[in-house]
Amino acid sequence: MQKTLLISMALGLSYPTWANVERDYVKLKQEARSAAVQSAVKGMVTDKNGTALSGVTITNLTSQKTTSTNEAGQFMIEASAGQKLKLTGIGYSEKIVSVTGGQIDVIMESKDTELEEVVVVGYGTQKKVNLTGAVDQVGAEAFEGRVLGNATQMLQGAIPNLNITPADGKPNRAPSLNIRGTTSIGQGGSALVLIDGVEGDIAAINPNDIESVTTLKDAASSAIYGSRGTFGVVLVTTKRAKSGKTSINYSGSGSFQKPITLPNFVTDGYEYASHFFTAYNAWNNYSSIPSKLNKTQIFTTDWLEEFKRRKEQGITEQVTVDDKGNYVYYGNEDYYGTLIKDNTFVQDHNLSISGKSEKMDYYISGRAYDYNGMYRYNSDKYKTYN
Repeated sequence: MQKTLLISMALGLSYPTWANVERDYVKLKQEARSAAVQSAVKGMVTDKNGTALSGVTITNLTSQKTTSTNEAGQFMIEASAGQKLKLTGIGYSEKIVSVTGGQIDVIMESKDTELEEVVVVGYGTQKKVNLTGAVDQVGAEAFEGRVLGNATQMLQGAIPNLNITPADGKPNRAPSLNIRGTTSIGQGGSALVLIDGVEGDIAAINPNDIESVTTLKDAASSAIYGSRGTFGVVLVTTKRAKSGKTSINYSGSGSFQKPITLPNFVTDGYEYASHFFTAYNAWNNYSSIPSKLNKTQIFTTDWLEEFKRRKEQGITEQVTVDDKGNYVYYGNEDYYGTLIKDNTFVQDHNLSISGKSEKMDYYISGRAYDYNGMYRYNSDKYKTYN
């Protein structure tokens, strides 16, 4: 009886073990069969207008394998019938589709209304609605269609509390950027300018290459830069390639520039001499008359009367010789018109080539700017190439 009981107990204990082995074997067999059924599924992703979308991420929710569309909007991923694929892309709503065959064409829906403005701050970006510091930003639209020498000229008046002071009249000189007025007593100070994270001169880069300009105005927004950000920070972000296909863009413009506000110069010789005599006589209590109009012309009342007669009679002779052999002048002179042009021609040409692939992206640009100058002598012509 003892031997029979022991054998029964041993058999009872071993039965579940064999059952587990058989169950695991069936499970492995089913997984192997499922893996064998999986195959490469190809697809095409477009928007509602039929434009191919590159960079869209496709995830197999069962195997968690991922891939992305190429520049033609095409993709290939391993999946089996019945499995679900999740598609996500920047600016488009997430979409989930079921695998029903070897080819899947998906149309993505834009979600432009959900996009929020992103501002560059410090070493990253942040949504504008979440900002707590004093930050202002302008985009590339501030530089488009404006024929000016450098980017700082285009920023004037574009950002509140950004004061731009030119070093001199030369268009190639870096100006001083000041945020919110006086910085320190006596010494002064200028804002820190960073171009793609590197300190630089904003006047030296092509305005057409700028994507955005952000000003950090208070301690909360510029604290990350330490003492260098004491007087505010100006962050310049340049353009990047945005599409998969190679894009070639050209823009050219030309314009005539002229001074807007000019003083009212006296160009009539007699009018000038008459005003000079009146002022001189009044200054001396009407007790004397000037002996000279300038270093060349001797002044007398007879000369002034003769000048008046010549003007009224339309005599155009400007220089005569008196009985003593001295030159006598009766002409008019427009010194401003002699030195300064009425207008000048400016032309600006920009060319950029950009593209993006899975392994690299590139953006190449060039600019030719030609300003003929306003001075007739000692010309202020200016040409620059970026």
